[in-house]
Amino acid sequence: MSVYLDHAATTPLRECALEAWTRAQRDLAAHPGNPAALHFGGRRARRMLDDAREQVAAALGADIHEVIFTSGATESDALGVMAASRGMRGRDCARDLIVVSGLEHDAVAHQREVASREGFSWEVLPVDAGGVSILPGVCGDDVPASWDGRLALGSMTLVSSEIGTIQPVADFAELVHTSGGLVHSDAAQAIPTLDVSFAELRLDLMSVGGHKVGAPAGIGVLLARRGIPMTTDRPGGGHERSIRSGTPDVAGACALGAALTEIVAERAAFAARAADLRAHLLSHLPEGTYSTVGESASSSAIIHLSLPTARPEAVLMAFDMAGIAVSAGSACHAGVTRPSEIVMAMGRSEEQALGVLRVSLGHETTRDDIDAFLAALPVAIRAGAALDGIAHVRNERNEER
Repeated sequence: MSVYLDHAATTPLRECALEAWTRAQRDLAAHPGNPAALHFGGRRARRMLDDAREQVAAALGADIHEVIFTSGATESDALGVMAASRGMRGRDCARDLIVVSGLEHDAVAHQREVASREGFSWEVLPVDAGGVSILPGVCGDDVPASWDGRLALGSMTLVSSEIGTIQPVADFAELVHTSGGLVHSDAAQAIPTLDVSFAELRLDLMSVGGHKVGAPAGIGVLLARRGIPMTTDRPGGGHERSIRSGTPDVAGACALGAALTEIVAERAAFAARAADLRAHLLSHLPEGTYSTVGESASSSAIIHLSLPTARPEAVLMAFDMAGIAVSAGSACHAGVTRPSEIVMAMGRSEEQALGVLRVSLGHETTRDDIDAFLAALPVAIRAGAALDGIAHVRNERNEER
């Protein structure tokens, strides 16, 4: 038996998405055409793309003209942060500041290098002990003086992909807008359990990746409010409002539209079921293991645990041998044993930041899956503790030398 509890990294393709993708591919094979072409095949492909765009817009509380298809959340994040920041500075050369939360996915956090090369300043907001971003204030009158007239863009994830905490995006958006900047948010981890409306959140840009919501990898979307300035560093054929050039993946867009439509229809039921599974897991943890984020508001589908061992490689191997897929953190860190920067930002030690585990649930996760995880957890912790002991003995011997 295999148990998959790493849905925050990627979640299985939904049947509705597979059917939509297959149907679209067969249609395109029978009636080939680029959506930009004027002939009948191109018009047919364009109608399919527009239908998918309508589905995505309806599911995310956006206008159809705000939907820009991309290759995934990573590209959407890069476009959302840098293209908008360039556009803002193009309108006002004084706007050279980008502010992000300390919980951003690498797709956002690593834009710091690009921003620096292009002359932008970069500010990271602190994180409290519960894994929630600390804002300079909670109302528009509390805008830091350093932001006023300089802020180009602020980016804050809706739900941390690593620890699952829900972030104060609405308050952040108010601060950023008051200072004259644009607001971007990566919503990939929020969509399965939280009501997400682009319009109601008053965002300017929002990113979603297909494979996090049951669509194929290689398709994503950037919602971009009409009228905001965006300057891309990859000009091309003018596709997708001239923000993301290149022939769009029509079949992938159809699959994404289908997956998002189904998620919205099932969201309330899944969120309630995930909350029950989360409560069951947290109430049966062995001694010394606890929720990293404590009582902070979190996605019911992401459970981040602190373990009494600093050997994640041994823990993950033990789970793998038991047929259970879990993660030590963000998927972009897979295969790399290093302390979690986010956990350290919460005030934990390097050793504590190594001894963490992420369990993430999907719409097919069952109570039996959670019970299998709970049964394997003590064995995995012992495996980590054994490796801790070996390392301790080795260090003592080295010191004696």
